[in-house]
Amino acid sequence: MTTLRQLQCLAALAEVLHFRRAAERVGLSQPALSAQIAQLEEQLGVLLVERTRRSVLMTPVGREVAARARTILRDVGDLEDVARLAGKPLAGTLRVGVLRTLGPYLLPHILPVLKERHPALKLYLREDPAPRLLAELRQGELDILLIAAVPPDDQHLTVVPLFREPLWLALPLDHRLAGTTDLETRELAGERLILLEVGDGMREPALALCTRAGATEHPDYRATSLDSLRQMVATGLGATFLPALYVEAEALADDQICVRRLQPDPPARQIHLAWRRTTSRADEFRLLARLILENLPDSVERL
Repeated sequence: MTTLRQLQCLAALAEVLHFRRAAERVGLSQPALSAQIAQLEEQLGVLLVERTRRSVLMTPVGREVAARARTILRDVGDLEDVARLAGKPLAGTLRVGVLRTLGPYLLPHILPVLKERHPALKLYLREDPAPRLLAELRQGELDILLIAAVPPDDQHLTVVPLFREPLWLALPLDHRLAGTTDLETRELAGERLILLEVGDGMREPALALCTRAGATEHPDYRATSLDSLRQMVATGLGATFLPALYVEAEALADDQICVRRLQPDPPARQIHLAWRRTTSRADEFRLLARLILENLPDSVERL
């Protein structure tokens, strides 16, 4: 008989296409995971995985079985949630996906209160770019997301707006605008700004402001993290935008750069809480949304 453990192993292997990493994901040794896959293939009478010395490939039927396995595992998880919710909310395991440019700077405001009010809750946190987080949510590997950009036409998600996070202008110390306290958008005319890569909800408002102000994105530089952006500014490569929570946590203490808030309408990214419409935990997640809103710092604007 096919077991849930076998389905977990197959789903993990289909995602990472690497036996060792898949084994780590499901908490097994590599030989044990290989044995689970082999047993499943024998029971089903089909080849699910093509194994070579250098690569792992899913067969067409293997991809189909893995997709169905993810659905089954998600449904079983929802079934367990229904039973657990007969007790008290926000208990058990909650798998949260969060943007890398958000988690380290927002969660310290939230986690202590969450732990105090809901001590039975066990959080599993994953930081990834938005496209990967959305894929993992749809596949049932994550329960909920703290995310900026959500596809507006995605009918499979419930999306709750949380807050608007202003983007501050970060400048090299010798920049022509570094000595200006009250910066207006129009003063950025002609600037070439270093921006973050796609996926964290910062490029779109920054590019919109560039269009309004007559500025452009720098053609030669693009960063992959907030720390990289800050270091590029510190070395004099150009100006950039940094989100308010990061400014509060890191940038204000950096004496190699200066940060300014644009007036009268600074760019901002919107942060949302998102989950699958089919989940049985919607009431829990709305409770979590309220807890987050109650404990936001003043550097962001509640929606």
